[in-house]
Amino acid sequence: MDSAHAALDDDDQPPWRERLLDVPDDVPKAAWLGRIALLAAIALWGTSVVFGRMTDPAGILHLTVILFHEAGHVFFAPFGQTVGVAGGTLGQLLVPLACGIALHRRGDNFGAAIASAWLALSLIDASVYAYDAADPVLPLIGGGTGADSFHDFVFLFERSGQLAHARGWAVLMKVVGGLGLSASLAWAAVLLFLQSERLAER
Repeated sequence: MDSAHAALDDDDQPPWRERLLDVPDDVPKAAWLGRIALLAAIALWGTSVVFGRMTDPAGILHLTVILFHEAGHVFFAPFGQTVGVAGGTLGQLLVPLACGIALHRRGDNFGAAIASAWLALSLIDASVYAYDAADPVLPLIGGGTGADSFHDFVFLFERSGQLAHARGWAVLMKVVGGLGLSASLAWAAVLLFLQSERLAER
């Protein structure tokens, strides 16, 4: 009987795409204005990151992911050297993804959209170091550069036989990140528009 009720409840759920556009019934105007300011700031900052040079890491952006990058190495280390090395990049991508999923499940789609933008920016951050693997010059957290110290992407590209194509993969990562950022910002903007309609009804 309980399983039958659960099945009915699942059938009553709106489609997943519609749930992505759910907004609260009551949105305080101050909170709505704050979200507009936050979205504008991320859009401006994100645009500067997207159009930044592949040879220059975005300092502030890197600071938002470096802790999760290093934690990823530790977390994935038991799964072997290759996975442990890739775990740094996986860590900095999985944390924003987990935040986005958690916020969506809590009904905070705007927060999920911002977390999605963070995920896209984190991929762009990784693309800079992937690009650097072809000719390592960027300073690494352990000191030195990839030319004289261990470089995650040099190792990964060499292991997969893709070092000669490192810059191509890096550009692809940045393009995907840029598209993801655009989609995330568009999602957040639509949510704010829907929230504005709720404000107008009050």
